[in-house]
Parts: sequence; structure tokens; C-alpha cells
Amino acid sequence: MRAGRLTLMALLLLSTAASAQTQGRSSLPAFSTNWGVKVGFSATASYLTDGYMNGHTLTEYTQDTQVGNFATFLLRLNSRTVFLQTGVGINYNKSCFYVDMNSWDPEATTRNDMSCVFKYESLTVPFQAGYHIINRPPYCMSAFAGARFRYTPDKFYSVQYEKLDPYQVSEKPMELIIGLSAGLSIKIGRTFLDFEYEATVNTITGPIYDINDLQPAPDFRFDRRLGIMSFSYGILF
Repeated sequence: MRAGRLTLMALLLLSTAASAQTQGRSSLPAFSTNWGVKVGFSATASYLTDGYMNGHTLTEYTQDTQVGNFATFLLRLNSRTVFLQTGVGINYNKSCFYVDMNSWDPEATTRNDMSCVFKYESLTVPFQAGYHIINRPPYCMSAFAGARFRYTPDKFYSVQYEKLDPYQVSEKPMELIIGLSAGLSIKIGRTFLDFEYEATVNTITGPIYDINDLQPAPDFRFDRRLGIMSFSYGILF
């Protein structure tokens, strides 16, 4: 009997909350637009997807997450329940990873860790869709997901490899990187906080070359993707 009463009370509470949410949404305009800006920090991790050296596949690596920052201009198209969002931003990211150059050999008893530190600045354009879980002004909580395109010119990409003697190698970036992202946005009044995770789809690395142009050329490949966790604060107008 008590369980039945509790179930009935829970259903009544859910029905009341749903009714209040519906009434709150109905008082909002059917369509609106906002523009805004946000700034934040991002932690970037590098994941090796294909490690290769002189005909051998490298299997062991570690990554070091490092913090960068970004600023973004936003344009948002709203309905009562969903929204579309795009914009343009500038991102500064950096990361580091280490590869055991002996990991191809099952009989190796020692490690030979090569390190790589890279930094890049990108022009970013997101295309995201979201759903307003709660939309009762001045409070709004939304989930969103979509794609982000990153353009990184060669001159805004720097990389440093260590322990690849006798070579001193560098690499060119993949100029256009596509990422898939998902996040949660909490808005109070005009200000909002965004929590977002992005995983790049294609490799971020281009060809590797030797700075001193030694012969024969080094036969290395370290293809990798990024995982980027970001936190930002913004204002919508």
C-alpha cells in the first residue's frame, strides 16, 4: 500500500514538473537569435593511432595532457526546445607524448622513450545542435553535439622531437582537422558555462622530414588524434 502511494506521489510530481516546464516554454518566443562570446581553457591529450619506424610497428606510448586556451564568437538560432549554433574562434593547444622505440621488439628488455612536444594555433568553426533540457528564464540547461572544423596553417604549428638521433626531424600539420564534440551548457540570465569534450576524427599529422636533410631519409610515422576537454565562460546578447 505504501509503495503504491509513493509511486502515485512520484507520478504526480513528474506530471507537475512537466506541466510547469511546458507552461514555461510556451511563454517563450517560438524563434529567436543570439550572438555572444566565450573564453575558456582546454586540456589536450594526444593518442597515437599509428606508430611506425623503419618497417616496425610501435605499440607502446604514453601521453601528457597539457592546458591551452581559446576564445570564440557565437551565433545561436533558438526555438523553444532546440537550437543551432555556429561561430568562429581561435584556439591555442599543446600536448606531449612519449613512444617506446623498442616496443616493436618482443625480446627488448629496456625502454627507449622518444618524446614529442607540439603546439598549434587554429581557426575553428563549430556546427552544433542542442536541446534545452530546462528552459525557464532566467535558467536554462542544454545538451549539445556536433562537428568542429580546425584550420591550422603550417607557420602556426611547432613540434620538437627528442631522442631520434642521428636525425633531427620535424613534421607538417594536417591543415584541416575535423572533430566531433558533445557537451553541456548551463545558462543563468545572459551568462553561461560550457563543458565540452571533442575527439578529432582524422589524424592531425602530416609528413615527417629531417631538418638536416640526411640521407637516407628517416622512415618514421607517428599518426595521432586528439581528445580535448574544455571549460568556458560566456555571455549571450
